[in-house]
Amino acid sequence: MQDLLSHEAFAHIVNTEGGASHNIQTSKPAEGPGVMVSIPGAEKITKAPLTAEQSKSFREENAPGTQSNEYHGAWKSGNKIFQDISRKETSLDTARSAGESGKQIAGYDLGGTDKARPEGGEIFFDRRLPGTDSDPKWNSTSESTSVAERLSPKPTKQDRKDLKETNRDARYKGKKITINEVLGTISKNRRNRGV
Repeated sequence: MQDLLSHEAFAHIVNTEGGASHNIQTSKPAEGPGVMVSIPGAEKITKAPLTAEQSKSFREENAPGTQSNEYHGAWKSGNKIFQDISRKETSLDTARSAGESGKQIAGYDLGGTDKARPEGGEIFFDRRLPGTDSDPKWNSTSESTSVAERLSPKPTKQDRKDLKETNRDARYKGKKITINEVLGTISKNRRNRGV
């Protein structure tokens, strides 16, 4: 069992490692298996770095009425800090359902939930792509994510290399497109629907 996270320790981890979650009632760090899915309505964006006071203030403001499976999460993106209240879903199916019904773009697998990627990582919701279902690696199951659910809308060099054959000669309205452009458009459209 990990130690409790003080506001100072929580802020330090977010600022240096990129993100963290701890139980809003007990301060215990989130551990896998499980997928963290943000609960709409309790998000806050501030400039980096996260301070212990900001962490404490956000947590105190949102703690009343929380359940035992709800966590204070924060992550750094660029020079911004995003804080939220997330629910730890115990399976991929419940995480997908919660993410899609809450119009969330992505959740975070803490590890040990997804057989396709045991180390965990981001899971992008609502990524069913017609035409890819003939290849098993593009199909999601109750126990594993699909390639589409794991790909970031901002492709890495490795993503580009892995998708070289997938992208070959794909066209939309006569223009050559990549699978990452499709995934980026899906995420953009989800944000525009009020996410």
